Amino acid sequence: MLVLGICMAVSGFAGGVRWAVDGGGIWKALGMLSVGILGVLIVVSYFVNYDDR
Repeated sequence: MLVLGICMAVSGFAGGVRWAVDGGGIWKALGMLSVGILGVLIVVSYFVNYDDR
């Protein structure tokens, strides 16, 4: 899950910024950025859950 979260975070933020710069539309850029945010939440939850063990 950690690797999946990192991949989602990196690709989501990079894709969202690139989509916004290229002028692809704000909704698709926000969709990509939301994937990045979800990836960050997965990574944070992994470490919080790991700390609780």
